[in-house]
Amino acid sequence: MKAIRIHQFGPTEEVLQYDDAPVPQPGPKELLVKVEAAALNRADLGLRKGTYRIDPKDLPVIPGREFAGTVVNVGSEVPGFHVGQRVVAQPGLGGYAEYAVAKASQTRPVPDGVDSVLAAAMPTVFLTSWFALVEDAKMKSADKVLIQAGGSGVGIAAIQIAKHGGARVITTAGTDEKCSRLRELGADETINYTINDFRQEVHRLTAGRGVDVVLEMVGGEVYNKSLEVLAPGGRLVSIGGAVGPIPDTPPALAEGRKASRFSITNYLNSHPEAFNRLDAFLLLVRDKKFQVVIDRTFPLKEARAAQRYLEGREHFGKIVLTM
Repeated sequence: MKAIRIHQFGPTEEVLQYDDAPVPQPGPKELLVKVEAAALNRADLGLRKGTYRIDPKDLPVIPGREFAGTVVNVGSEVPGFHVGQRVVAQPGLGGYAEYAVAKASQTRPVPDGVDSVLAAAMPTVFLTSWFALVEDAKMKSADKVLIQAGGSGVGIAAIQIAKHGGARVITTAGTDEKCSRLRELGADETINYTINDFRQEVHRLTAGRGVDVVLEMVGGEVYNKSLEVLAPGGRLVSIGGAVGPIPDTPPALAEGRKASRFSITNYLNSHPEAFNRLDAFLLLVRDKKFQVVIDRTFPLKEARAAQRYLEGREHFGKIVLTM
């Protein structure tokens, strides 16, 4: 089969090699899937650079944390799946290939009406947004919620989840066009951070009180400034620093404010049954109550260009490889 493999870590997409690789064989509790689409995530960039959960001795490795396709082989201890079934999976590795394996616990059926490109783009962003907002931040109806980087995959999912939960949503983006599109997706207020200081705008929009919840994924100065817009009792959840660092230990805050870090990988490792939450989002997308925004698709052999585009941070929504 054709696959993208990393034989040595490096700072640029040049380390991605378009290779011939053996078709993986599923274990007793695994499925073999003929991949039709694999979504890109910022974790893929960390993997490429050698900063994400893989030891050099384990190379070569195939990146791609989530993918969708058709089951072609079922492990002997896998109930509920069958050959020919359309599925989406999030095993963490292996998706940049024509075939990939995933544990049954990391796999869900895809309903008719949701194509593979949309399905592949869903697990990381929807599950991250849901568990970060609902489980970690304890978001409630009528909360005022600030979602940073609204045009990212997580940002777009989080806006819809927060609105679905009854929150008032404020979000940030880098262009007026992105702000307009985010309002179409449900954001109540948008802030173009290249024109306005988001701290001043949040305080203006909330009559000086601040917001109850911040979902933060940029890091660095944006993280620090986001702490300043928390209302008393407000909660900031960081899901990683795409641009700048975030503190290993969240700072202590006054007036009941709280900051925390959230990792969907760690959460699912501790709560594997939580992956089933994806079923609800697949149905919401099928019924056109939620949207999955795909910015661009690239063929597998153009994975270098796809990662370069992701790293440029000009995209709106998800980037997906197709086989």
